[in-house]
Amino acid sequence: MKKVILYYPKLTGEEDSNSLYRGLPLSVLTLAAQFDEKKYQITVIDGRIENSICKHSLSDLLEDECVCVGVSSTTSYQIMDGLNFSRQVKELNADIPIVWGGWHPSLMPQQTISSNLIDIIVTGQGETIFPQLAEKLAQKGSLRDVQNLLYKDDKKNIVSTSEYFMKEIRTVSPIEHSYKYINMEHYIQELWGNKRVIGYESSRGCPWNCKFCSIGSVYNRRWNALTAEQTFNGVKYLYENHGIDAVHFYDNNFFVDERRAQDFSRLMKTENIPVRWDGTTIVEQFSGFSDEYIEGLKESRFYRVIIGVESGDEDVLEKINKRHRNYQVLQLVEKCKRHNIMASLSFMVGFPWDSEKDFEETIRLIEKIKSIDPNTEILLFIFSPYLGTPMYDIALEYGMTFPDSLEGWSRYTYERSNTPWISDKLLRKINRYISFFGTKDISSDLASFLQGGKDEKLAT
Repeated sequence: MKKVILYYPKLTGEEDSNSLYRGLPLSVLTLAAQFDEKKYQITVIDGRIENSICKHSLSDLLEDECVCVGVSSTTSYQIMDGLNFSRQVKELNADIPIVWGGWHPSLMPQQTISSNLIDIIVTGQGETIFPQLAEKLAQKGSLRDVQNLLYKDDKKNIVSTSEYFMKEIRTVSPIEHSYKYINMEHYIQELWGNKRVIGYESSRGCPWNCKFCSIGSVYNRRWNALTAEQTFNGVKYLYENHGIDAVHFYDNNFFVDERRAQDFSRLMKTENIPVRWDGTTIVEQFSGFSDEYIEGLKESRFYRVIIGVESGDEDVLEKINKRHRNYQVLQLVEKCKRHNIMASLSFMVGFPWDSEKDFEETIRLIEKIKSIDPNTEILLFIFSPYLGTPMYDIALEYGMTFPDSLEGWSRYTYERSNTPWISDKLLRKINRYISFFGTKDISSDLASFLQGGKDEKLAT
């Protein structure tokens, strides 16, 4: 039987010792779900759990009909851990192609493919492309017909194939088909008053165009989603088979289609599934929800809304293309308190234009929020520019330097301050507030989880 190995690297250099902070490796699970288990033996390895992979067991996996090894990576320590794993594979069997995908390879494919440890890059979403690639490799056929690839030919020349954008995630095999490849208990959390919460992805992308966010670059400002019924079936499966009591939607914006959210809510209520759920949205959208709409959601155990406010400085909001204003944020908090909805609001400070001002005005807004509802969850981070965004170019104008190698990017982490325009005095002040709000010492994957993020796609 043909074999495919999918590796999800560690997110940080430190051991991930607390399972509370571990989300599903969705990037590789979504790919694993696309393979016919009668034809392929799929092995999913999560580096956060299997920190020291036994060379003997890996050697066994790499024997006899192993078609390829896939590695997923964001811009983080995942690059270094992924390279270490790729090196281990090469040492054991240099003939097996190593395929990389994920946000970093998708945003910087040329630099990534230049590594002598990487043979093929898949850019974009991989549910359709990656199985096609595996089949071509198994048949030893030409890769030129497989879209969204960069690969090295027999002469080590880099070849690019035509582009493809997957329009509908509702048409691919559901992720539930891949849960059997992992121990699900490793990923069930105790958070927000829930005993058994797990993450689920029901949509991808976002139609908005915030200048600091790379989602628009990767998804071309497109949003596509599972149907309400598909989403309900996914949650019901997790409840019936894994005993969850809450689901956290990883979606970049769960409520883009308000009717879909409402239909999902009605299904949860009609079928009486005792699972609480949350969702991400934007300030002006939630502020515009009617009381009747919110109460309808609550009847299906909706209990928490996750929103990126980003800044209390309205000049900054305008520059980063956030369309809400502070009064709307305060209205939102009042609405959440009135409906007994937990509001989880994330902020960034330290933008390049006037860092002192944006910090002071953001803290002032947070204090107003807390005076309305002390139970509001506040997540505070230091701004750091993402690849593929307008803010990346602006950061260059303000004197920021970025890594010039793949290995260098592995040391670039978005949760740390690496911006030259923040003074040491301001940094100390910011860190005091970050420590106060409890967001300084959490891992990057938890930060993403808390903000409604997800583990990025092997080919997203």
